[in-house]
Amino acid sequence: MADHRIILARRRTRGFTLIEAALTTVIIGVGIMATMSLFAACSQQNSNASRMTAAMMLAQNVQETMASMAFADPVSGKTTFGPETGEAIATYDDVDDFDGQVINPPIDAMRATIPAMSQYSQAVTVDPVDPNQLSLTLPKTVVNRVAVRVRVRILYTPVSGGGTLEVYRTDWVRTER
Repeated sequence: MADHRIILARRRTRGFTLIEAALTTVIIGVGIMATMSLFAACSQQNSNASRMTAAMMLAQNVQETMASMAFADPVSGKTTFGPETGEAIATYDDVDDFDGQVINPPIDAMRATIPAMSQYSQAVTVDPVDPNQLSLTLPKTVVNRVAVRVRVRILYTPVSGGGTLEVYRTDWVRTER
């Protein structure tokens, strides 16, 4: 009888049962899947943050470019929204020349193109605003040489396709000095 108890005791402590092994496998599998999911989410957030940082820099480049430009055309003295005949980005001479332009590849603060960032575009609009109520946009036919709102949208087109995404948007009011 004593031998029978020893055999049963040895049998119970010899190893894992099939259920215990299966349960262990499931728990470890769930843990690994959760970790992989976390890594994927972190990688996506890192990619988004990188695009946002680049987009903010590109929008700031447009603002810095316009900071030293004349408010109205220095030749004619008029405000003509969009570039005058024969003007290219390198020869823009006033703020309103940027109106309606989608610049790709984007430009830096010195108006030199940045070919390495050709997935990004700088979309610029310039609208006259009421100097007494800056939130009120005026028609472009109104001659206003006092204040304009400059809006810059940074667009990103992934290499893998999927369409163009707006990554960043900013605006500011520029006044005549």
